[in-house]
Amino acid sequence: MGIIKVIVIVLVVWLGFSLIKKFRKPTEAINNKTSSSNKMLACSVCKTHIPEDEAIVQNGKVYCSKEHLE
Repeated sequence: MGIIKVIVIVLVVWLGFSLIKKFRKPTEAINNKTSSSNKMLACSVCKTHIPEDEAIVQNGKVYCSKEHLE
């Protein structure tokens, strides 16, 4: 009866780790995908590189802030 108890405990622990890994993996993949797909652009004034979604684009030029836009 003791060996059956050990086998059941090992299976439960293994199942728990498997479920934790399964639920953690998709969030890590989503985070990697969004961070790698964000293109970096250089400001036309100071040449600082900023993410495309934070850049201000006007008349075909890229700016890092409202101050550089003016």
